[in-house]
Amino acid sequence: MTNKVMGTFGGALIITGTSIGAGMLALPVVTSPAGFLPSIAVLIACWAFMTITGLLFAELSIWLKQEVNILSMARKTLGAPGAAITWILYLFLFYCLTVAYLVGGAGFLTDFTSFGLSDTARVGLVAFVLIALIANGRRIVDPINRVLMIGLIAAYVGFVLIGSPAVRLDLLQHGDWSKASFALPVAFTSFGFQGTVPTLASWMQYDAAKIRRSIVIGTTITLLIYIIWQWLFLGIVPPDGPHGLVATLEAGQDAVHPLYYFTNNQAIWTLGRAFAFFALATSTLGVGVGLVDFLADGLGIAKRGLSRMALLLILAFGVPLLFAATHPHVFLEALGLAGGFGCAILLGVLPIIMIWKAEKSCNCTISRSWIYSKPAYAALLLFVIFEISVEIFSLISRNI
Repeated sequence: MTNKVMGTFGGALIITGTSIGAGMLALPVVTSPAGFLPSIAVLIACWAFMTITGLLFAELSIWLKQEVNILSMARKTLGAPGAAITWILYLFLFYCLTVAYLVGGAGFLTDFTSFGLSDTARVGLVAFVLIALIANGRRIVDPINRVLMIGLIAAYVGFVLIGSPAVRLDLLQHGDWSKASFALPVAFTSFGFQGTVPTLASWMQYDAAKIRRSIVIGTTITLLIYIIWQWLFLGIVPPDGPHGLVATLEAGQDAVHPLYYFTNNQAIWTLGRAFAFFALATSTLGVGVGLVDFLADGLGIAKRGLSRMALLLILAFGVPLLFAATHPHVFLEALGLAGGFGCAILLGVLPIIMIWKAEKSCNCTISRSWIYSKPAYAALLLFVIFEISVEIFSLISRNI
């Protein structure tokens, strides 16, 4: 990084870019039983929760300036046991996301190839391409990711512009508040950005006001993008019927699949699939690189030499590849596990415990904002406990 200090809007865009990804493909599906207005309430609740926990990470980053990642923060505030738990949670989250994205990517081969491939072969092909890209390092990954991000933005804008006339207001009137909470795990995943906060804080030279503004602006942009996305999908695809969003949920597919049956405009379907491809590609690439880097840092393995790199790639993709190949329809379930447990505990519970411990054990200057108060911590913990309970209940009900 150069000596130039990152600006507020630049930081906000990084937060938005980190949050938005393949989780968007699941949001309309998991919120369809509840309907449009309940889904917006869920998104606002998760936005508020994840924004506040992001601010807690920012406060920790400002206090512990020499610490540049969540793992080292946990070690500094909670000691070796806290670091070990954080390590396990990180690995669980990365593995769940990798499984989801491998399965989602394999689904594209089904849609766009005329020759027959088994589920295992499709997942393996996606994994092979991903591993080949990561093995070649940043000189390959960075330019490809930039092209994919341009495609992602263009597809989203085009989809919104062309899809808006197809929205039916009567579909948006459907609402069942009793089913709203079941979308919380995936909504949590869709607002995951906190891992970037320590790095952004250092790039902004620990300017507290600038960091906080970046977080609030970045998460708010993300929320607005999601609301428009929900409005489009829930206004075009009905919840019920053989090709409705509820049937899509039961089949474990992403939200773009049923568009084909409910619009006469081929461009809407094409742009929807294009967005789905770019969202999955950028998410898969980002999570894959992050998983390899995390294992390299955590295990102290240098990313040099064929044998070391091969070991890292086997550790990163061996378990997710095996699970994705043997469970080819777990896209939504894997995202739910990632959000219901990984994001909820790692990005929800952990920052509350760390900041509470830091306040007790060091002479830190605490902000006077209500966010950094015991009642706020208690409210946040109650919310995340509720979300985890929802995911546990969902797992039990699916296996009965």
